[in-house]
Amino acid sequence: MVMRRFLVFLSVLLVSSTSMALMRFVYHAPESEHDLRYQYHWEILKTALDLTSRKFGPYTLTPSVVLTEDQQLAEMKRGGAGLNVMIRETNKKYEEDLTPVRIPIDKNLIGYRILLINKKDQPLISKIKDLDGLRKLPMEQGAGWGDITILEHSGFKVGTEIRYDDLFKSLSQGKFRIFPRGVVEVLQEYRQFKNRYPNLAIENSLLLYYPLPTYFWFHESADGRLMARRVEEGLRLMIKSGAYQKIFDKHYAKVIRELNLKDRTLISIPNPNLPASVPFDRKELWYNPLD
Repeated sequence: MVMRRFLVFLSVLLVSSTSMALMRFVYHAPESEHDLRYQYHWEILKTALDLTSRKFGPYTLTPSVVLTEDQQLAEMKRGGAGLNVMIRETNKKYEEDLTPVRIPIDKNLIGYRILLINKKDQPLISKIKDLDGLRKLPMEQGAGWGDITILEHSGFKVGTEIRYDDLFKSLSQGKFRIFPRGVVEVLQEYRQFKNRYPNLAIENSLLLYYPLPTYFWFHESADGRLMARRVEEGLRLMIKSGAYQKIFDKHYAKVIRELNLKDRTLISIPNPNLPASVPFDRKELWYNPLD
């Protein structure tokens, strides 16, 4: 009887110690000192982890070495310790190779695109009212960015740059005409680079849209699936309590007003890369500028 009680106690202790083991989250560092794109996303992640500490135990959240988006994806597929949580839009291939949390982190606000331009091109772009006119203008994206195939599918000619900062330099030099940026990115980027490139401007009449649900991704492994489950539970708690909307509004409510999304000409294109698992039926997860 004593031995049986000891074994029961030992099994409970082992289960408890396993479930409360330190969980180490390594996220991708900014690509340059000017890259502030993911501050909101990491705040969402940290809040979700804090809310689940009682159930899942302590955690650390630290940056990786600087990696391009192609390098991030390669490290995630490899399953190494150098990177184990990534922010990326979903597509069919990623869902085969990695473990997603299928809650759009920014309510798909990233799918609404404002154009960064050279200010001398505003009169030309102001005349454009449809997709046929817009796709005549050459654009660039970062090498390996997931929306390149989406844009090319709708007939855009897309060049690339290896270095994030060089996109703003090349636009300023007139090497291409439009640089579509997410509503969540464009004001911050413009303010970061406008002094260095004074002819940089935010285009004032168009709003390009394609569905681009962006998730937290983890390794396809037992550890990765456990980390994903923790984050999903945390996000659901945040949505239920209103904490999710509060952080969204803190970062983006002023941006949405300043960019005047409702009064822009909306040009929509499809995303041919989306898997069937995207939760379009859950309207509370999606931002709509007309609401």
